[in-house]
Amino acid sequence: MRGGSFSFLLPQANSRPQTSARAEFWDGAFQKAEQTTPNALLEVKSHRKKVFAPLGEGFARKGNRIYYRVQTNGKATWLSTGTDKLPLARKWKEKWEREQWLRENGLLPKQPTVPTASGITVNELLDIYIAAGQPIIRKRSLRPKSECSIQNEQFCFQKVRRFFGDKSAAQLNLNECDRYHQWRLSGGYIAEYLCRGKKIVKRTRGGDRSVDLELTFLSNACALGVRRGILESNPIRDRGRYADPSKVRHCREVAPTPDGLTKILRWMEENDSQQDADFTRYLAYSGLRLREGITSRWSAVDWKEEIMHVRRSKKGVFPFVLLLPELAELLRSMQGRATSDLIFPSPFNPATPRDVSAYRRRLGLACKKLGLPHVTPHGLRSYFVTQARQSGLTDAEIAQLIGDKTGPALIAQVYGDVRPDHLLAVARKIKLTAKTRE
Repeated sequence: MRGGSFSFLLPQANSRPQTSARAEFWDGAFQKAEQTTPNALLEVKSHRKKVFAPLGEGFARKGNRIYYRVQTNGKATWLSTGTDKLPLARKWKEKWEREQWLRENGLLPKQPTVPTASGITVNELLDIYIAAGQPIIRKRSLRPKSECSIQNEQFCFQKVRRFFGDKSAAQLNLNECDRYHQWRLSGGYIAEYLCRGKKIVKRTRGGDRSVDLELTFLSNACALGVRRGILESNPIRDRGRYADPSKVRHCREVAPTPDGLTKILRWMEENDSQQDADFTRYLAYSGLRLREGITSRWSAVDWKEEIMHVRRSKKGVFPFVLLLPELAELLRSMQGRATSDLIFPSPFNPATPRDVSAYRRRLGLACKKLGLPHVTPHGLRSYFVTQARQSGLTDAEIAQLIGDKTGPALIAQVYGDVRPDHLLAVARKIKLTAKTRE
């Protein structure tokens, strides 16, 4: 009793009947509190804690669940029956005891033991996640990812392993995420890879979006650990994002204009990059993604039907590309120079596709030399979408045409653009005054 206030615990509603002695004690406490401080009863704090309320037969209720007392490995513990109804809990008990008897007699395989959260490292957790196929984790199911998504995750795991590798997965926290963010921004990761048979060692920096993506993949592995009982909870699930959505650069912002595309193609042809010029035209005229276009084959071209069969990434729809006049003319001019079934083979090995990293660098160099805004291969896909919109196609039709299963919303938000010259030409059709009949 300090400062004229009085605080004590009220007896819980589901507690057992008290003895007369304890009842007298509580009555005395209330009377004393009322005499000392008239308003003390208004300041009573109730600190209720969920406890197991016995129901008999080894059952107990805690909150809105019924638990059953069992012995596992010589230790007593409570198992949730998953229900708050006693008849259903009894059926759960019968099923559990029957399965235990079958396991003890060798009629059912014994449950495999899983590593405890205190001992498993991030490297081991990632190995478990990869062995499981890197699934999409839902509350009631595990769904497979596309091959492209799996490759992207494994590529990002190289950075994650370098920083978190030997650390305990259970000790991951938001502070560790912040430290990883600073480590990536400062160029802490040193990449090692082969380029044309030569080993390259390069210090690389990751932006906010890259770090968000890498930590999201790590969070996916933690979620699988929770599902399998390896972790009690996902320690980085609510970490937030480092990238500012208002500063995200969409692909329409790295798409060339028709005049800019012409300049890029001319520069490539004048600098002995005919294959890169052809590939740039191919992406701009087909709307394919970089990986979809680089693996295209001559055997997939159907000249009679004027279509090309393609394998869409990201579980895309509409596995065809329409051979528009510009694209058909390009392919016919390239067909005479073909050296393999691949439309864009590597100059060092015709059996393998062209190196996409080399093409990215060449495209970036062309923009730099010409003084043009930065253009990316995905920006060429946006170029196709913008041309289709200005030709009168709806966003829903364009989404199907480029094989995007998300529909028209993404076309309007990310891909599509309206160029000023087209906007002004359309705006001139506006009538501000209505004509009336005389």
